[in-house]
Order: sequence, then structure tokens, then C-alpha cells
Amino acid sequence: MSKLKVTLIGTLPPVRGVNIYCKDLLISLSNEAIVEFIGFKVLYPNFLYPGRKNEEKGDRYKVPEIKNATIRNILTSYNPISWFWAGLTAKGNVIHAQWWIPILAPVYFVILSICKFRNKRIVITVHNVLPHENTYSNISKFLNKMILSLGDIFIVHSLRNIDELHNTYGIKKEKIVRIPIGTSRLGNNKIEKKISREKLGLPTSKKIILFFGGIREYKGLDVILEALPIISKKMKNVLLVVAGHPWVDWNKYAEIIQKNNLEEYVQLFLKFIPSNEMDYFYYASDVAVLPYRDFMSQSAVGSDALSYEIPLIVSNVGGLPELVKNKTCIVEPNNPSELANIILTVLSDESLLIKLSKESGELFNEYSWDTVAKKTMGAYRGLL
Repeated sequence: MSKLKVTLIGTLPPVRGVNIYCKDLLISLSNEAIVEFIGFKVLYPNFLYPGRKNEEKGDRYKVPEIKNATIRNILTSYNPISWFWAGLTAKGNVIHAQWWIPILAPVYFVILSICKFRNKRIVITVHNVLPHENTYSNISKFLNKMILSLGDIFIVHSLRNIDELHNTYGIKKEKIVRIPIGTSRLGNNKIEKKISREKLGLPTSKKIILFFGGIREYKGLDVILEALPIISKKMKNVLLVVAGHPWVDWNKYAEIIQKNNLEEYVQLFLKFIPSNEMDYFYYASDVAVLPYRDFMSQSAVGSDALSYEIPLIVSNVGGLPELVKNKTCIVEPNNPSELANIILTVLSDESLLIKLSKESGELFNEYSWDTVAKKTMGAYRGLL
């Protein structure tokens, strides 16, 4: 039986967007199908990425040679000719579009409309049912609905996303498939905690809580900062490490630190952390927190944490609860006191830390890209 031909549409490194997801999906699917990737050579202006360019560097952002795969980075967000050309020349029987930001609606509408006219089957992975922030929410919903009207089936990353996609856009649940974000082994060579801390200039004797990733309003950094005074009163040898570039005004967080005299309990790395430095932060930490206040999907930061087999404490929003097995590690959003109590419970119990680390490793295996590829192929075959 001949292999299925699939065309993926998205971004590959070094262009940002959903680049790592697309790279790993392309590699894993190439073992199951003949894959064409149509990507962006230019996405959108750098000013949309505060403090950094919309390209990334580091080993994680290199695309290897891939058997059974052809890469065509021909799209430019402001060049309609490239959109029409992509739609007219897409070779797959199945067109699988990665949909994550409404600003690209004109690009995707042209490509997918042409593919629809050519009798291609359309799969759309909806990375964000709604934007992370509520900016232009009505316009975003309109643009999302316009693109989703072209899909035959839809992939989302969490069980809650199924209900959200159905309730928000009226898509029938039988057309929605839940396939989690795959996990890749990032920390290939484990670095001892002591060495990682020395590399980052962190104390070797403290319990370290990690908040990792771009700092945005919905991620709830202020929640963990408000929880920290409660934690530090009962556990003096604690340190919160904040590693990521602020997308918002930092003054709000600085005021919380100053108001609560938290300077000795917080260490800041307010910059974009490249992939070749990620290992040190995760291996230096005892627990990672995702205190998101509002979220509709599954977290790539959370998936990364699983690859380091680090204990996770998450908010009860979106797909975050699916990143932990122990439900005591799920906190209600916007609740600093509950978050503080859970962190204290985890950090005070060495056997629990070991158990949670093991469970993170088990979830990493469950969410492997091989599993994701097989489930995705099953979704494709259901259309043909």
C-alpha cells in the first residue's frame, strides 16, 4: 500500500510561530507518510516580538535532513502571490494547517480555499481556540470562524478544548480530535543540580521554584509572587527563579517584589532563554510552576518540563491539568494562598518530589511524538 501524501502548513525554525511543534510533527510524520511542508520565509514584523527578533537560534532550532519530506518555505505574510502559489501547488491528498494566530487569516483563507476547490481534505490543528490575551477578541473570533469554516476535521491539544471549540464556534464534537502536544527529550545529557546552579549563579542550598517562559499577563507571574511571602515565612531556604522575557510592563511585578520585601527570595533572568541554556534552568530547579490565570490550550512550556522529569504544579485551566498525574498539584487560578500551600507540601516532602518526578517522566513517554504521529495519521485516514 502506497504511503499517504500530506502537506503541512506552518512555520519551521528559525522563523518563530509554532516552529518547534511543526519541526517535531514533520519529523515524526515522515516515518508514516510522504510529507510536504509549506512554510513561511517571512512571518511578521519584529516589533510584534518585544525585545527580540522573530527568528530563533540554537541547536533546538535547527531542522535536520528528513527522509520522505520536502520543505518549501515560500510564504510571506504580506505577499498574496505566495499564498495563491502555495494553494495551487500543494501536493498532499490531505492538507494539514497549523492555526495559531488570527492575524494570518488572509494567508490561510486563500491557501485553504484553493485547496478546498482542488478537492483536498483539510485538517486544522487549532493551537489556540481563543487568543491568549483578549485583545480584539470579537475580531479574532470572526477571523477564527472564517478559517475554521474550511476544515473537515480539527485537532486540539486538550480535552477541554473539545468543548470550547464546540461551544465557541458550533463545530460538531465528532469532527474534533484531541491529540496532545508531543514531547521531545530536551535534556539529553543530564546535568547535576549543583553544576547547573553554579553555572547560573544560584545558591546550592535552597529549594528552587522555576517560572519559565515569556512573561505575559495570562501566565500569572503575579500569582506566584503573591504566594511567595506565605511560602518564605514557613520555608526560609526557598528561591523563585523567573526566566523569560517580559511581553508586558515589568513595573507591576517589581512593585509586588518591593512591597513584600522579596528581593532575597527572587532571582531574575529577564531575557529570552535560548535552547542551549534551558537545561541549566530545569536541572537547577526542584519544582516548576504554571500558575496561569486564563488559558485555553496545552502548554509547550509544560511539555518541555516533562522532558526534564521535573515536578509540575499547574492551574486548573485549559489543558494544564493533563500535565500532572497527582491531582493535588492542581491549583485553582488566581489563588496565591492555595498555590503557596501546595508548593510547601511538595517541597517539604522529598519522597513526594521523587514520586512527582517519576510521574512527569511517565507522562513524557505517553505524549511522545511517535504516539502523536500515529494518532494524527489515524485522523487523516478517517477522512479518506
